[in-house]
Amino acid sequence: MNGRLVAMLVALLRFAFVFVLVTSAWLFLVVPALGFMLGSRPRPELPAEPVLHADSRLDRHGAIWHCHTAGLARDRGYAAGRLTSPMMTAHEGELFRTLRELVPWFPVRHAILGLVNLNNRDLGSFFLPDELEAVAGIARGYQDAGDPNAAVAPAFGRILGYHALHDVSQYLIDNPLIVAPQVGCSAVAVDAEHSADGHVLVGRLFDFEGGRSFDFDKVVYTIAPSAEGDVRRLRHVHVAWGGMHGAVTGMNEAGLWLSVNAGISDHFAYRGRPLVVAVLRALETCATIDEAVAQLAAQPVFVSESVVIASGRAAPGQPVAVCVELAPGRHHVRAIDGGRLVVTNHFEHPAWAADVANQARRRDGTTTARNARLHELLRATPKHTPLTVATMLRDRRGEGGRDLGFGHRSSINSWIGAHLVVADLTAGVLWVAEPQHGLGRMLAFDANGPRPDLEPLPPADDLALFATAGAHWSERLSAARRLVVARAPQAATACRELIDANPQHYEPYALLAAVTQASDPSEAARLLREALARRPAYAAEQRELAARLAALVERGF
Repeated sequence: MNGRLVAMLVALLRFAFVFVLVTSAWLFLVVPALGFMLGSRPRPELPAEPVLHADSRLDRHGAIWHCHTAGLARDRGYAAGRLTSPMMTAHEGELFRTLRELVPWFPVRHAILGLVNLNNRDLGSFFLPDELEAVAGIARGYQDAGDPNAAVAPAFGRILGYHALHDVSQYLIDNPLIVAPQVGCSAVAVDAEHSADGHVLVGRLFDFEGGRSFDFDKVVYTIAPSAEGDVRRLRHVHVAWGGMHGAVTGMNEAGLWLSVNAGISDHFAYRGRPLVVAVLRALETCATIDEAVAQLAAQPVFVSESVVIASGRAAPGQPVAVCVELAPGRHHVRAIDGGRLVVTNHFEHPAWAADVANQARRRDGTTTARNARLHELLRATPKHTPLTVATMLRDRRGEGGRDLGFGHRSSINSWIGAHLVVADLTAGVLWVAEPQHGLGRMLAFDANGPRPDLEPLPPADDLALFATAGAHWSERLSAARRLVVARAPQAATACRELIDANPQHYEPYALLAAVTQASDPSEAARLLREALARRPAYAAEQRELAARLAALVERGF
């Protein structure tokens, strides 16, 4: 009887082993491979050979790349792909490295990439014909410039997929297999009554941790589209990256501004139209806030986003700025209130009050703290200028001016921003910050190109501090975390060096407490109190540190 039972158990274990092996093979090899096959697309044939328009050019304006493209969509795409190919190469390399850091285990990384490709197998169906021609033009231009990643996948499929990167990354944020970066974009607008010269002002800080090149090699595009069909085409300027037929921050010749902040809601779809493509379409074809709202509301988006839309030419009695809180299948519009509008990374319209995901973001993320600080700074200055708007978006203090140190994720500018842009929409001018992270000089552009006749806005006071202490802060902090986890002998020294460099930041104290907890519980308790007094950025961190301290207090320390 016992022998029979043992034999049954052995057979069961063998079956379980084979089942797990086969399931894992399907999950990590077969299904991703299917995704790669279905998601890899050859470049479609263009109706005519793209040409490098005589007016298309790439030049350097201060420390900012400027790319002007003109002509039909396929020609503008070709110019962007060919002229910005060095930036595209740098961006792709850093995206690959960032992915390896966020998903260090190869089988999981392979599975995620394959599943994303499988999910995006019909992504092209959400692009309009001229948009597909633009992406095909980008791919052709990149190939003509010597695409160094051609062996990875065809350029067209890669570039098409990159246009959904902003959307796809959002539905990976809560994946337990991924150490995902947190979101932190912030935007403000003020009406004519609250500006010094009676103009409508708007600004945004776009946080993105894709890599250093997204800040240092950002591209200001000025676009002069040719007429295509019976659709009105407006000149526009937007800030993005090499080889992108999409926009996250921009303004057109009609004085209309659009910018994107990541949001969250209970409403979700796995496939849809990439928002950056929809925003670029609105910049190119819409002259008023109402036109842009109607166009965006009709888009089959697949993640939740806030879109700030503002105008320097709004009709009397109409709001000069709104926030479209957009989710799959629904949207709500929040108009500027009291002459001021603040947008971070949660929805504020009352219709979202019962939305669980949005309420969790407000409670547990950094969005509420940044929102409150922006309101505080807006109220502190009765009449704003482009410089005061920029200064708000460079702020690194907490509510009430509390010193948080630098690199604190609940501050408005935690020094991870890819671009900072401020616009005077009435004058039709925007200023774009040179590196680093919105702290550099801000150079003027309009829909036609650089404006060297206008004085730059000065760099932030923090630029020198960043150069001496902040430039490698994130890397040093990450290295210290790894040393603490590994219980390395040099962990304590690394943590103390971080405290010396940034004494108001909470995390080095928390890390050093973990190092000393076994050998010196009293010192660990003191360090935890110091960390808690410095306001951890996230509610989860606050709870964890408080629990660790409570355990030590219970033991008498």
